[in-house]
Amino acid sequence: MAPTRWVIGLASGSCADEADAVLLAVEGVGLELRAEPVQVLHLPYGADLRDLIHHVETAGSCEVGQVGLLHRLLGETFAAAARGVADRASMSLQLVQCVGCPGHLAWHDTDGRFPSTLGLGMAAVVAERTGVTTVSDFRDRDIAAGGQGVPLAALSDHLLFGDARESRVVIHLGGTARVVYMPAGGQLADVVGFEPGPGNSLLDALVRLVTNGRECYDAGGRHAVQGKCIEPLLRDWLAHPYFQKRPPKTLPWRVFGEEFAAEAFRQARQTDAGPHDLLCTATHFVARVITTAVERFGPPDRPPQRVLLSGGGVRNGFLWRLLEQHFGNVAVERTDAWRIPAQVHQATAFGVLAALTLDGVAANVPSATGAAGPRLLGSLTPGSSSNWARALHWMAAQVAPPELALD
Repeated sequence: MAPTRWVIGLASGSCADEADAVLLAVEGVGLELRAEPVQVLHLPYGADLRDLIHHVETAGSCEVGQVGLLHRLLGETFAAAARGVADRASMSLQLVQCVGCPGHLAWHDTDGRFPSTLGLGMAAVVAERTGVTTVSDFRDRDIAAGGQGVPLAALSDHLLFGDARESRVVIHLGGTARVVYMPAGGQLADVVGFEPGPGNSLLDALVRLVTNGRECYDAGGRHAVQGKCIEPLLRDWLAHPYFQKRPPKTLPWRVFGEEFAAEAFRQARQTDAGPHDLLCTATHFVARVITTAVERFGPPDRPPQRVLLSGGGVRNGFLWRLLEQHFGNVAVERTDAWRIPAQVHQATAFGVLAALTLDGVAANVPSATGAAGPRLLGSLTPGSSSNWARALHWMAAQVAPPELALD
């Protein structure tokens, strides 16, 4: 029996609001791995850091120096989150095997001749401040192998939520919605993953517009629930060609971003619709693209018997209700019901991916990302001399597995 390992997973909310950290107790190795969250921490970004993230993400062009500064500041923030979650658990970082740090996704575009991705947050700073070997740049290798780089949580979801008797779908309600569909039977090759469409980022952008910046998000969906759905506008949005594209697929960067939100705001005003009506329509839009995609692209002979929700969108009661109405008698639950807090689902996934990298196990799922084959993910930045020595000893002790068979 392999000893219990301690791993820290990090994630940055796609809505640029906080760094999430989770301390995991990891049992088993490779595809027998199981992870249990022991402690979580949410470290809010300061106003200046949020503004810098927003500027880098939305500006048509920005100075290289600003990107470099953001890269460093996010590294310091991730390091603070890793230290903080260990402190909260009263655990010495010397006991932690590795940190999974994907960085903040500032750019991701898989269209065109040279697909590219950019996660900001210096792994070297995390390793330096914590003394723990840090695994980063998970998406890069999958993209280099012809994949979408998303959803990389497919394997971790399969390990944590997959079931031999029950078909399940995990829906991450982040800035962009993400789906991982796991048919009953437990076969990794049958897992389907993709981004069905926009999520919280669109809703948040609209809230900022209709409130003139006084509010950043629709808390609980309280604005949207007061409006009515503008059906012509909804039909117009649903006609976007992206929704006809089959998985694997990743939502093109900024397609439903600030410019789309501004145009939607103008369209609503032309129809004499109020702010609540616009937010109601947008929430219906997010729910519709998710549920339609699950129905259309999931295995027709194995519909979902359980829906698990994660991400910041679980706090939007109106969005939750719309999803429940569509799925009918299918159980809709937070991932919390399966021991993974909804707010750290992504951080948990990257902690698991980091552990799999040290186990020498390919952690992408080609049926979900579209990569040419399974690949080891991540770049390793050594921690302290003692931590790195332990990491090397662990990796050397693992019997090199054959390429992960997915057929």
